[in-house]
Amino acid sequence: MSAEPQIELSGAPFKGKRRLYNVVPVQLRTNFIKVEYDAGSLLVHPGDQLIVETDKGPVIGKVTGQVTRKVLKANSLQRVVRKASEQDIERADKNEELEVEAHHFAVQRIRERALPMKLIRAQYMQDGSRIVFYFSADGRIDFRDLVKDLAHRFRTRIEMHQIGVRDGTRMIGGIGPCGRELCCSTFLENFAPVSIRMAKDQGLTLNPAKVSGMCGRLMCCLVYEQQVYRRMRKRLPRAGQRVETPDGLGKVLELDVINQRVIVELEDTNRRTYENADVMLHDPKRGQTPKAEEPPSDYLWDDLDPKKSDDESKGKKRRRRRRGGKSKGSDGQNQQSNQTQSSDNNLDKPKKSRNRRRRRGGKGSGNKSEGQGQGQNQKNDNAKKDSKQGDSAKKSGSRRRRRGRGKGKGGSNQGGSDNGGSGKGGSDKGGSKKE
Repeated sequence: MSAEPQIELSGAPFKGKRRLYNVVPVQLRTNFIKVEYDAGSLLVHPGDQLIVETDKGPVIGKVTGQVTRKVLKANSLQRVVRKASEQDIERADKNEELEVEAHHFAVQRIRERALPMKLIRAQYMQDGSRIVFYFSADGRIDFRDLVKDLAHRFRTRIEMHQIGVRDGTRMIGGIGPCGRELCCSTFLENFAPVSIRMAKDQGLTLNPAKVSGMCGRLMCCLVYEQQVYRRMRKRLPRAGQRVETPDGLGKVLELDVINQRVIVELEDTNRRTYENADVMLHDPKRGQTPKAEEPPSDYLWDDLDPKKSDDESKGKKRRRRRRGGKSKGSDGQNQQSNQTQSSDNNLDKPKKSRNRRRRRGGKGSGNKSEGQGQGQNQKNDNAKKDSKQGDSAKKSGSRRRRRGRGKGKGGSNQGGSDNGGSGKGGSDKGGSKKE
């Protein structure tokens, strides 16, 4: 069978920024993560052994799926070098034996030098050009002496890579408390943030041995059901709230979110479990009769008390002023008649005058608004006159200064001396003339 040619789309409509790749998922021996590679023109099947490129060098991997075509960014995938031959497979098996030996030797040196680090795994590159040691630690470690010991023992290039405890557990693998393989080493590609709040929402015991995983951190599976618990908890009352039950009032103690049940402590200190549909939040205001209004006083002098009547009238006036209305007194009819007359006068006037009053901020209509408008006009005219007088005074003062500078000190404005000097004591009408 002829190999399938590789199709490259570097022109329109991709303009060289995107390409069509033959993508194949490959699982490396160092971990259980499936990485996508560019198969190119190779015809591969699930289960084949391939030599692929990595940042550290060529390694051997296993195909775990079918080849698919995807349009991705140019140079975004690393390529498959070739199919692994029998020699490559034998070399990979031999490297695994050397990795075990290197791991034991490195652990001994770490213990001898008392370094605060945990060695995870040693990896030999396929071509034997280098050995990579993966370790985890709380902070930075000075491992220069350790590298010298390893390089003297194996006579090759040594690299030390610090990784997290979760990545280390993923690389090693194991069995979780549920009895299945670890999620991180089988299908979980990215680690989601996990908090102790999730364990509280799900009603789990806060015992570290029960909530922690193989890595010593909170279990990743707490994230899976968090959204379900959060949505179902909204239908239940909170712990500590008072509720009404068929047996009377009580206080919520615990919640069974999955079964939608509530454990309530009644007033007689008995605890019972109820369905969520049988429980209702207690509202202390429900069932209370509204307060009756005070009956009118039968005391004769209440209506004639001058202080009380004055206080009531002042309060009514203040309320009306806040609302923008006018106070109503004994002469309310006169005010209404004045308003009607002013409105009739305003209808006869053109609309422009009304608009001007509105722009000036005049409120209301009638004689009051006209008086306010006239007063405002007079104020504006007086302000304009004052400003004009001030400008004219400034101009006259500036002219006098200019003339005084040209004539000199004490020089006259109309007639100066003809001697070329400034005459002291010269008059404004005329100056003395010497022959």
